[in-house]
Amino acid sequence: MKAYRLIFALCLTTATVAACSGASQVSDNDSKVAGATDDLLMSDDKLLNLRSYVDKAGFPVWDRNRATCIILCESAGRPDARTGVHVGLFQINESYPGTEAGRGVKHPTQPAWDARGRTCGYDLEDPQVNADCGFVRLSRAGWKDWDCGGAVPSLKVKVEACRARLDERLGQ
Repeated sequence: MKAYRLIFALCLTTATVAACSGASQVSDNDSKVAGATDDLLMSDDKLLNLRSYVDKAGFPVWDRNRATCIILCESAGRPDARTGVHVGLFQINESYPGTEAGRGVKHPTQPAWDARGRTCGYDLEDPQVNADCGFVRLSRAGWKDWDCGGAVPSLKVKVEACRARLDERLGQ
């Protein structure tokens, strides 16, 4: 069991070092993670199009490039992407729109929520509906609910490198 932990720790360290080695470098480790370096392959127009969904959804200006990179990491920017029950740009669970959180209902123990009172729509393959739903979810739980937002540390590192590249390439 200790050997597996050691191997996992070494792999995680290697992936983290590769992701942090430079914003303009692409390593073999990066290319194996879908969406991890898609920003390097996309035109400015395509990136700005994805960011427009983020802007319309209400993500703060200072966090919109991170949100765009979350989209790239989660779905490679494909509105029709599906991974099991997770759908669309932000890979929202299909059951989320029907939950209390997805309806935009403020729970008494939840101080942060979508101040606009919006709900999460059901047409999760529509890129704007998905981005709106992503904002509702972010407002209630933060980025930690997404693998690429913090649930998987090595993916979070890749997203932060992507965000830095977009800040430089597209501006905030």
